[in-house]
Amino acid sequence: MNGKIAKLDSADCEGSSGGSDHENEQHSESNVKLRKKIVRKAKKTDDEQSNEKGSKKKLQNGTGNNIDKRVFSILKNFQDTTNITSKMLQDLVALLQEESSEKRNATATYVIKRLIRATGADNKNTAAKVGSIIELIIKNVPDVNELDLLDLLERELPVNGQPKKKEEALAAVGQMITASIIIKLSKQLSTKRELAPIYTKLISYLKGREYLMCMSNNVIVESFATVPEERFATDVWPVLKQDIAKPVSELNLHTFDVLLAVHHSYDNILTYEQLMAILWPKKAVYSELFKIYLAAPKMYDPRIYARFGKFLGTADTNAKMLKSWQDYAYEHRSQNIASKGCIFKVLEHQIVSHKNANEQPLIDLFDSPLMDFILDELLAAKTTSAKKEKPLTMQLRQICQEFECAVVLLFENPATGDETKATILSNLLKKRGNLNEIATMRRFTETLLNTLKYDGLQIIFDVYADLLTRPVDGEAPQDNSSRNQLDCVNQMHAILQHTELEGHKKERFSMLKTILTAGLCHVAAGLQPCLPAESILSDSSADRCKTIFIGLLVRSCHGDIKELCLDLRKTVKFLKKFMSKTKNSSAQRRVANDEQQLAWDVLTKLEESDDNESNASALIIEVLILFVGLAQYTSCCQLQMSILNDLMVCRNMKKNKQKVESEEEPSWQEVVTDILLQMLLETAAHWREFTNIILKSMLPYLGQAHLMQMLQRLDMDSNPLGEDEDESSSDENENEGESNDDDNDSSADDDDNSEDDDDDKDENEDEDAAILEDNALDKLRDSVRRALENGDEDDGEASSVDWNDVDEESGKRLDESLAAIFKMRHQTTQRKKRPTKSDRINSTTLLHFRVRVLDLVEVFANKKPTMDVILDVLQCVFQVFCRTINDKDQRPLHHASQKLLAKLINKEITFEEAQDRGQIIVAIEELFAATTSALEARQIRGAPNSHELQQQLVMWRDKSFAALITQCSEKNDVDNNVAWPLLKAKLNDWLPGRKSKQPLFGFEAIFQFKPTWPGVNQLVAILVSHLNASTHPMKRLIILKLLAAHKNRLKPTVHSQKAVIKGLEKYAKNVLESDPLTASTVQELKALKQYLNPKLLETKEILMKISQSLDEFHQKENTVSVNPLPEMMLQSPRRKPRRTVRLNLKIKFFMK
Repeated sequence: MNGKIAKLDSADCEGSSGGSDHENEQHSESNVKLRKKIVRKAKKTDDEQSNEKGSKKKLQNGTGNNIDKRVFSILKNFQDTTNITSKMLQDLVALLQEESSEKRNATATYVIKRLIRATGADNKNTAAKVGSIIELIIKNVPDVNELDLLDLLERELPVNGQPKKKEEALAAVGQMITASIIIKLSKQLSTKRELAPIYTKLISYLKGREYLMCMSNNVIVESFATVPEERFATDVWPVLKQDIAKPVSELNLHTFDVLLAVHHSYDNILTYEQLMAILWPKKAVYSELFKIYLAAPKMYDPRIYARFGKFLGTADTNAKMLKSWQDYAYEHRSQNIASKGCIFKVLEHQIVSHKNANEQPLIDLFDSPLMDFILDELLAAKTTSAKKEKPLTMQLRQICQEFECAVVLLFENPATGDETKATILSNLLKKRGNLNEIATMRRFTETLLNTLKYDGLQIIFDVYADLLTRPVDGEAPQDNSSRNQLDCVNQMHAILQHTELEGHKKERFSMLKTILTAGLCHVAAGLQPCLPAESILSDSSADRCKTIFIGLLVRSCHGDIKELCLDLRKTVKFLKKFMSKTKNSSAQRRVANDEQQLAWDVLTKLEESDDNESNASALIIEVLILFVGLAQYTSCCQLQMSILNDLMVCRNMKKNKQKVESEEEPSWQEVVTDILLQMLLETAAHWREFTNIILKSMLPYLGQAHLMQMLQRLDMDSNPLGEDEDESSSDENENEGESNDDDNDSSADDDDNSEDDDDDKDENEDEDAAILEDNALDKLRDSVRRALENGDEDDGEASSVDWNDVDEESGKRLDESLAAIFKMRHQTTQRKKRPTKSDRINSTTLLHFRVRVLDLVEVFANKKPTMDVILDVLQCVFQVFCRTINDKDQRPLHHASQKLLAKLINKEITFEEAQDRGQIIVAIEELFAATTSALEARQIRGAPNSHELQQQLVMWRDKSFAALITQCSEKNDVDNNVAWPLLKAKLNDWLPGRKSKQPLFGFEAIFQFKPTWPGVNQLVAILVSHLNASTHPMKRLIILKLLAAHKNRLKPTVHSQKAVIKGLEKYAKNVLESDPLTASTVQELKALKQYLNPKLLETKEILMKISQSLDEFHQKENTVSVNPLPEMMLQSPRRKPRRTVRLNLKIKFFMK
């Protein structure tokens, strides 16, 4: 068969032209004998054929005279089932529908006979497609009785008993495919007794070859969806009961699965009690049933495991069976991969199908030893490589991923109780502390945590607090690595950030105090303070706890500075009470130094004061003191102690209402702004959030001078960090690369020494690089001189070389020498360009600092969008954008500046009453000047993608230009816009000549700006006024194309202007009167025609004349004959004689 539909032999149809394909009739022994006879004799009569096959119904078999001959050509196209199209099927069905009743039955019987024979093909895709074709014919062709398929099935695909040979096995497959079609159409059957022989045939294949049992099982189980319960009870169940209603010891996996399917589909016919009585008539031995599944040689259809899992999941009345299954599966867990897959699939469907109110079986399942095996297999599946493992192992990996999804579905199910989910998750965490390490699903633990309510989160937080100091699986305390502790701390952080805790602030602060205690003190089991020798928590985990505490304090206030002040005061009060106990103070991880003790004294004095700061400015300073002091006391920052002293001075000034005595003395706003900028050097994310909160609260007290303090840090020509940059960056690097020691005093001295050593190393590296460069240059000169002298022995000076006289060997030797020399020179240059480690740290610190300053500037511009603020910020940000556009090291800063620039362009400026807007014109001129200098810079002109960079610069300049132009006047007073002289000047600079340095992109950006600027009407009128003879044709064409490209935006505002239309009419007349029309004028007319609106009465006459002129021009072009080329142009050009090129190599530089 091999994928082709079998052909009927010549005895089936008298005079048929289709011939016989005897190689395809290999399904039965009778057809094999018939093939041998046909080889000897070409034809047989209809009587002989009917006698051989024993046909009893002539109408069903059909005669050759009644078969429509057209069907042969159609079936011929069906030989290759991979190329069957819907058109072929439509032709076949249409042919069978148009015939008379007798002829249709004969033709349909012939077609179905061939198709039934093809269902036994040695190709599963072919058999499946042929089965669908048979079903299509029976559904759409009238008077075709599907009951005839049984007779045809027995004759065309006979199987004697159990299939032994391959041909019989393939015939059995064809029988099951045809039987499934009959069952699908069983609702149309007139007699009910016909289903019994079908199921008798199917049930016989539940013993024997494995793939036949699987297929028979699937066909029987799927048929239950189409057979009604009444008919099943009378026709099907009596047949099935004889073979499957037996004890477990007499069943195999497939017969038991059919029995389970009967119970699930027809629970009124086979109840749970009846099923249990059939399986175990005397005493229940569950291991006999479990052995059937776990001893299977391979993995079966997932639906088989789903039915078994559902059966176990509904066995609440018999909890002993469920417990026995878990014990048996754990004992036989490592038989083979198939048994592992069976355990996973059964548990998966047991979890998904659980719908009872009693959730204790689920809790027991996740607490059983079997779950240890599941977690081990999940970890093994995660580390499985697709390239090295076998397909069966990869299938198990897929099953493990499906099990993870089942657990997530269980947690996301609203019917699952919150306490149950918390208990299940706590059981898993006690077995494996970090579930993310074993799960393939990304953020598996976080996904489960997000489904919990407050009570469940409280339980899991306590579990993590216990795991933080108690190792998992009974390991020794010293084996509890810091990595596992960090995982616990991070999950506790995730719980504290959960939205369910928003309404429980008191309980949340209690959890925060637990985190702070773990960060400040040595802790033992239960996170209780202890002596250093008994400490379990690592230093890195403790530092992480302190960082989490400070960050959560900032985020919990949601930008409310009053709430932040209350939380800070509560924290100081808690620390004061906590440290007053001798046991707690002796358990501190680090002894407070002088600066930390001074910070603590400031905090205690501020906490003891009963001053309720009603003034917003005083509240800001108080929050700064509390936050900075708390960070310094807990060693969560690198800020200097002078910052706290300056803040205390500012607080005293605000408290005593003192004013600045001299102009040189800074105001409290300047001091606070400078402190905020210093805070941006801290690497933790909560410092950026804190500075944004303070800046938003301070904005009513800040002015233009304070904005300039921030913008000065964005000056790309200077280093705003100065000497402090080296110190901060070196400290930051040391904190990242080394763990903190207990002795802070000695570590501070080591830091200073290491900084001096780094400076000395950098200086030595620079000196060594200079010496190496000088030596390499001397060696280069000598090497080049020797190479040239060796290449030209007669001329020692080697002032010039005649390459025509140099032989091949000398030239090759000279090339190799020069290549080695210049390679050495290139390596020396690269060594000089490579930055030192300290330079890289300093540049990275400066980069991150400037990005954070941009955040502050954005907050300032959003809250105070005045003209001075927006103009200053826009110019500064545009300068940063230009300077970083082609610098790979500054790419984060470039992206940040581009985002802020886009926001500023769309920002509407807030103007004061009667404010002069002339400053906008000055800002526009500075934008153009900055763009010009950037375009001429070597950084852009020498870049490989110079053209793209120039386009990007011009685009953002024009967007900024358009945004500022639209805000140069009120929307209702466009005529008095201060930008008109500038626009006219830009246009006058662009008009002269064919080319100009100033393109018209700025005007196009104005047209594209949204919302549409009301001054577009006047701008279009200005452009139209220059459509005259004094303007170059190329410039006129550019103007027309610009207007045509944006005509949809300009229609509602421009086409109502009579002046514009008159100007266009005058221009069109002048162009049309020019005789003759040239190619450039034709392009202008086409652009004008594209712009003008044909629906307006004023433009119809113009458009008609333009169309006539264009048609005449094209007609003249088509009628003009092509003149022959001159004879001299047809002659081939003469080749220029070769010239001997003498190359002179000057080496004056090397000979110096």
